[in-house]
Amino acid sequence: MTYTAPPPPPGSLPVTVTATSATSASVQASTSITVSSVTVGVAPVTALLPLSTSQKFTATVGYDIANKGVTWALTQSGAPCSPACGTVSPTSTASGSPTTYSAPAALPANRTVTLTAVSATEPTSSAAASVTLTNGSVSLVPVNMTFKGCKGKHGCPVPSQVAVLTNIAPSALSISGLTIGGANAGDFAESNTCGQTVTAGASCSITVTYKSGATGTHTAVLSIADNSPDTPQQLSLTGIDRASVAAALRAALRDQSVVAVPRPTGNSPVGTQLLHWVDDSRVDPYLSDGTKRELMVRFWYPTPGNAVCTPADYTSAAVLSHFSQLLHATLPQISTNSCLNAPVATGAHPLVIVTPGFTGTFTDYTFLTEDLASRGYVVVAVDHTYEATAVEFPDGRLEQGKFGSSLTRYTRSDPEALAFAVSVRLADLRFVVDELTALNGAGGTGFAGKLDLARIALAGHSLGGLTAVRGVEKDARFRASISLDGFVPDGLTPPTTKPVLLIRAGNKPWNENDCHLWSALRGVHAAVNLNGAEHVALSDAVWLGSGTIATGPMGIEKTINAIRETSAAFLNAAFRGASVDGPAFRSLMNDPDTVVTMQDESPCSGP
Repeated sequence: MTYTAPPPPPGSLPVTVTATSATSASVQASTSITVSSVTVGVAPVTALLPLSTSQKFTATVGYDIANKGVTWALTQSGAPCSPACGTVSPTSTASGSPTTYSAPAALPANRTVTLTAVSATEPTSSAAASVTLTNGSVSLVPVNMTFKGCKGKHGCPVPSQVAVLTNIAPSALSISGLTIGGANAGDFAESNTCGQTVTAGASCSITVTYKSGATGTHTAVLSIADNSPDTPQQLSLTGIDRASVAAALRAALRDQSVVAVPRPTGNSPVGTQLLHWVDDSRVDPYLSDGTKRELMVRFWYPTPGNAVCTPADYTSAAVLSHFSQLLHATLPQISTNSCLNAPVATGAHPLVIVTPGFTGTFTDYTFLTEDLASRGYVVVAVDHTYEATAVEFPDGRLEQGKFGSSLTRYTRSDPEALAFAVSVRLADLRFVVDELTALNGAGGTGFAGKLDLARIALAGHSLGGLTAVRGVEKDARFRASISLDGFVPDGLTPPTTKPVLLIRAGNKPWNENDCHLWSALRGVHAAVNLNGAEHVALSDAVWLGSGTIATGPMGIEKTINAIRETSAAFLNAAFRGASVDGPAFRSLMNDPDTVVTMQDESPCSGP
């Protein structure tokens, strides 16, 4: 039997081929196939270019059986800008063939230009480069470097990266020094072939190495002092060493018998319930046997102060046992601030739907979900079955994830797997809103008439942050989005007028993908950067890890408070007509441990 794949789909397409015995229909075997979508990559990704100069850019296209190449376009803040921002020629190239960007003769008001390559075969596939224009005489390619540390058993070297400096002036360039400064300058080193003088028209190379031994995000800036009018030119450096969540949690929880979710700060007691929903209209995309898609969802909500409280478990005993097996440690009892199956407080409450990080589960953000519920929100967190590390159903089944787990290691985390997971999540979330609508109108349920379906926000962490931004673009019922250190993919993000809050971890600089996202936000929006915090510090790991998860100078309590307060203030702005520039944001603006970017500010363009 020969399987013939279809033309490249808009997104990666999972296919299951099943062979069934002609003698006994119950005897089967199957294999999984992924039909890859067209991929586009652009090099270089960033460049600093003087006026009236040019730079070649090359697009590489993968999985394009038609071999049609790409078309190129120039934009600023999502709008076409040529010729004021420069020109590109040719506007269509084959994979691997360069195009030439020519900078304008005059400096535009916005110095940042986006050069996008779009697949001619599949227009939804694209990649972009960011050009910063300058009135100096030095080109520097690239101007951003990101290094990813390797934390194997015996460690492994991180490859060096090279930037090329070119003197486009008619006279020699005099270099007085190359220095590395910033928060983590000692983690980086440079060597170069530039010397003290670069002759007219000549180029030299600057090699940067990264040697961090600590986990977390490390940043520095390499500055080049010379006699060019735009001196110093700066090369942004970022090194990322991810801590092992498993090792951190093992170390923190080893000798503890009980740990507790931080107490909520709102005025209402908190109730919680679990519901099991089946989407009869959809076959589970992770299975090949025709089973309908099943989801477990967990609610947190305000409950009356006089309600009888049965303390709720953090998660089920079976899921907790599975976590213990993955961590090779006996986990302590985890106490919550929620009352199991308590009644819902009167009134129609706005909703926040939570989608977790890749392979995460619906209780991974209980410090935030309980807090929002105590402030009057109904929070609905979704376990995305077969992606989540473990999901227990009412009949006792424990379904494990097919991509591994962030607690140990991922068995798959390639772009195709992530794109597939996001597409399934978006379908899950559409179904969840359908069920919430039915629940609100159904008599005899505790939620009937208690859900304000005109005020639904979508929040997520990591891959869930990407899903949250995609969700408000694709479903009109989602009115606002909170992205907790959300993954930002290559390529342009479609514009949205929905309110969006970005809470970022670490003090990493904005890259071209971040800038594409920021320029696409046309409604109420803000960004809060928690300096020195690592990625998982925006989840329950920040308090479960008890100091083993990096929070930078803020510490655990202050980090938790910043996430809670800004999320609540943003939702007030989105749903209740309050100004986003309220006390929570003003407090962080004056805090040296955070960087707050408001919607009228541009973190991506130069002065």
